[in-house]
Amino acid sequence: MTGLIPSATDYGSAIAKAIANRQDLPKITTGHRTTGATVVLTIKKICEHSGRNLRAQQVGFIGLGSVEMNVLPLMLKCLPPPQEITLCDVYSKLEFLENIKQELVQKFGFKGQINLALSKTTVPEQIYDATLIVGATNVANVLDIMQVKPGTLIVDDSDPHCFSEEQAIQRFQEQEDILFSEGRVLRSLSPLKKTIYLPSSVEKMMNNVQKAAIFNSNPFNIMGCVFSGLLSSKFEQLEATVGICDGE
Repeated sequence: MTGLIPSATDYGSAIAKAIANRQDLPKITTGHRTTGATVVLTIKKICEHSGRNLRAQQVGFIGLGSVEMNVLPLMLKCLPPPQEITLCDVYSKLEFLENIKQELVQKFGFKGQINLALSKTTVPEQIYDATLIVGATNVANVLDIMQVKPGTLIVDDSDPHCFSEEQAIQRFQEQEDILFSEGRVLRSLSPLKKTIYLPSSVEKMMNNVQKAAIFNSNPFNIMGCVFSGLLSSKFEQLEATVGICDGE
């Protein structure tokens, strides 16, 4: 289940409950464990490509949903701890962020500085102090790419992206002072075959750019959530993921 479907179904738990007695249906998964692992691998890779040590980075998280609640503990388990962590989400999640802060210290032994940054319509100024930004929100363009400081790394797991792709590409081409990546994509060793069904009624409403995005996608790319379904079907110990993840 991709996009906003997990959020609308109690992270898949509602659907799993509804089809519990149906033997004719496949298992369902949000894929959030594999997606979380994919984001952590991307964080590792972007640090390697830029010659950065994660220990020296100030990491800012924009949005703390189900995937990022998996990414954050997994990052601390598998990668060197960063110098500083900033957690950014909406005002209504203040208590939630406070609980995460306590857990990072008590459960994962994080000794660096932890900042809480509360947002309204755009991210607060504090997030722009981060040297590595991990995006995980469903609100487009909350991060102003022109305010991002030179040298900033961005790994975005947002859908739609939390920044303007056009502005980011233009800035990279003109100034070469930022580096950004899709957070949830893996690269296959061989091209993947796809079967795509596009109803004619939908096709009539789409422009050429939208059609190209569907039919001309990179055949070597595979989304983490899609890969998760393949893993769960092949390896019994890798259970299909529903509900909130915990970094395992």
